[in-house]
Amino acid sequence: MAETRYLFDDILENKLSVEPLDNEAYEKVKSEWDRVSKPINSFGALEDLHSKIAAIQGAEAPDLSHMRLIVCCGDHGIVEEGVTQTSQEVTKICATNIGKGLTTAGTMARHLGIDIMAVDVGINYEKEVPYTLNRRVKYGTCNFLKQPAMSVEEFSRAVQVGMDLVKESKEQGYTALLLGEMGIGNTTSAAVVSGYLLDLNAEQVTGRGAGLDDEGFSRKRAVVSMALSKYSGLSPVEICANFGGLELAAMTGVVIGGGLYKVPIIIDGMLTQVSALVAERLLENVKDYLIPSHISKEPVAIKLASKLNLPTVLEANMAVGEGAGAVMMAQILRLTDTVFHDALKFGESGVEQYEKFE
Repeated sequence: MAETRYLFDDILENKLSVEPLDNEAYEKVKSEWDRVSKPINSFGALEDLHSKIAAIQGAEAPDLSHMRLIVCCGDHGIVEEGVTQTSQEVTKICATNIGKGLTTAGTMARHLGIDIMAVDVGINYEKEVPYTLNRRVKYGTCNFLKQPAMSVEEFSRAVQVGMDLVKESKEQGYTALLLGEMGIGNTTSAAVVSGYLLDLNAEQVTGRGAGLDDEGFSRKRAVVSMALSKYSGLSPVEICANFGGLELAAMTGVVIGGGLYKVPIIIDGMLTQVSALVAERLLENVKDYLIPSHISKEPVAIKLASKLNLPTVLEANMAVGEGAGAVMMAQILRLTDTVFHDALKFGESGVEQYEKFE
């Protein structure tokens, strides 16, 4: 029987590329902002991101009418090492509640008319998880202190899941996607991946995740330190196969899909940033199709944002996950779009056109 081939394989073989953002289209929308009766550039980064979305969509203004929150879910074998305050079962419980729209991100998304999709990429549960889309690659990762978290083939399959989700969402009429995750233990995996990608030590990349006492935090940092001392010179794929998560890999696929299919992806905090950095290392220019939201309280978050050159708008010391920051950002962008369309223009407001000096 022939081996299954994935579109992601073409990326690994350098057969696919993503075009940089159309700067001419971006500048065209940005210049329209100068007509709005207010000080030039006074909406700051919001004008930039608003214009960026329009350029990604190839439109004169963003279409934020049909948005979907994709929450990738998976379990982590590293929880065996006592790096979390809860057990693996919580992943399944939370994935179900996310799919129902009853969690923090879910309630906000429902209020804003944003559709919610919880995706099981690697939950450690023998049955299908209610209210989730079953794209399970594996029943959770392995304990990466004992063996690789997953095989390269499993990583590739999980990335392909994310790429397919973007393609399917665009075909279903969604104009922008929001990205989030759920996976007990995933900040430990993400810390290790960040350490390898950015050449940082355990103290620089390890935070308290969903909450740890001092003893638990010390244990988590020791685990990250041991993992970072295991290898050197790994490729991004090898890093992710050895230490990553299935939901993290799927989010890497969503980021890649955004570039391939020209769909703006509003990312969340540290975990989505890690996946985005992996995606950018695998396929240049995909970060041009990302819309940042917030800086989480995880210590490595600001370093990831800097490396991606994606300055964030929100800084609220959040550590919610699930795409909560992305949902908040979506609403801010919708309000920004209302100003773009409905606020008086120079010539209508009785105020003379401001000059642009920078």
